[in-house]
Order: sequence, then C-alpha cells, then structure tokens
Amino acid sequence: MEFLLSKLLPIAVYPLGLALLLQIAGLAAGRRRGGIWLCGAGVALLWLAAMPLTARQLIRQLEDQASGLTPDPLPRADAVLVLGGGLRPALPPRRGVEVNEAGDRLLTGVALVRRGLAPVLVVSGGRVGFTAGDQAPTEAETAARLAGDLGIPAGRIVRSGDPRNTAEEALAIDRLARSRGWRSLLLVTSASHLPRSLATFQRRTRLRITPVATDFLLPARGAFGTPTLASVALDLLPSASALDLTTQMLKEHLGRLAYRWRGWE
Repeated sequence: MEFLLSKLLPIAVYPLGLALLLQIAGLAAGRRRGGIWLCGAGVALLWLAAMPLTARQLIRQLEDQASGLTPDPLPRADAVLVLGGGLRPALPPRRGVEVNEAGDRLLTGVALVRRGLAPVLVVSGGRVGFTAGDQAPTEAETAARLAGDLGIPAGRIVRSGDPRNTAEEALAIDRLARSRGWRSLLLVTSASHLPRSLATFQRRTRLRITPVATDFLLPARGAFGTPTLASVALDLLPSASALDLTTQMLKEHLGRLAYRWRGWE
C-alpha cells in the first residue's frame, strides 16, 4: 500500500495533475472567488512546464551534478551494479527484450564488465506493475536476459530482483554484498537519477561506491550551439515531450526531498 501511495500522491503536484486540479477548481468556482484566475493559473502552469526551455534547465541541474560525480579514469571494483529501468520485457508481440531511452544503463554496465573493471554484473529491479495476473518478469530478470544476449556469461550475472525503488535497491545490494564479501561497487544509472541514487547508496550501504553516469539527455553547454530566433521561439512553445521531461526531472527533485525526510540519504 505504501508503494502504491508513493506513486499516486505525487500526481497531484506534478504539472499535469496540478494544472487539471486548478482548472477543475476554477470551473467549479465559476465567476465567483477567482474562478477565472484559477483557470488561468492552470493554463499558465501547464504552458510553463511544457516549454522545452523549462525542461532543459531542470535537466541541466541534475546532469551537471552527475558529470562532476563520475571519476575519470574509473577504478576497478568488486561488481558493477545497474539500477533497474530502461528495458521492456520480452512479452508478445516482442521477439526479445527491447531497450528504451534509459537502456543505456545496462549497455554501459555490460561495457564496464567487458573492459575488466569488475568480474560481476549485478542487475536490479523488481516487478512494478499493478495489474492482476501480470506476466511480466522482474526488471532484474529482463536485464539478465539481455546481458546474456550481449555476451556476458550467466555465471557472471547476479540478479537482485525484489527492490521496487532506489531505497529498497540499496538495502538489497548491501545484504548481497555482505554475503559475497564485496567492498566496492560501480553504480551505473541515468545521469538525472545519479545524485539521488548515489546519496542513497552511500547512506544505506557500507560499500565504497563509485558513481557512473550514463543516459545523458543533453550535450555539454558548449556543444549545444548558439541560440537563434527560431530556436528561442521553439523553446517557448509547449510540447508533450518537454512536459514529460519536466515531470521526470521534478520527480527526481521531489524524490530527493522525500528521501531526505525519510532519512534515506
């Protein structure tokens, strides 16, 4: 129940949900008690959140932190941990495991093992669906299958399949590491997720954690190019993809606040 509530309650503070609530409140109030102002606030909030400029600024706040956290060169470790996410399970009509945007996590983890930076690849992630009779395997099982297809021997893949969020992943990995005598870990996750996950693993495990950022959504500032009149206009116009990115980044920022409040980082 707590996990379900953690997914449902934030919807009211994410841009789309909050904008709809403001619109509903405005329509209910009509011309009385600032109904027009409430509707206007809902439209303004949705427009602001759906601007590519807003999404990009929120992404940069997190990805700039992540790029500074990843050392170069990377040290060797006892294991490479790839946090769950980025994969679609091999359910019909798919012919195998499919990769989405955050699938760079697993590809990076596989590359680190192939480079000899760790002897073991740990894949994590439980089943997060809420439907009855869900046939999807855990995220860890899906990741292990694709890692095997990419050439990592089964004996070098370890699954941690119960965790459903970052805090649970940290505790599960700490237990696994103690049972296997591990002392160090390369932690691989999306750049926007790295600040929160690193703080959580440092707080909830006894391991020496080396963060490895991947899945960068934006290039470095110097490689982004010089703004033009057309690019500025497009940056200020709303788009569904920008709204989705804004929501994802707000999720990370709010997640850090929630984790600090719970004492998880």
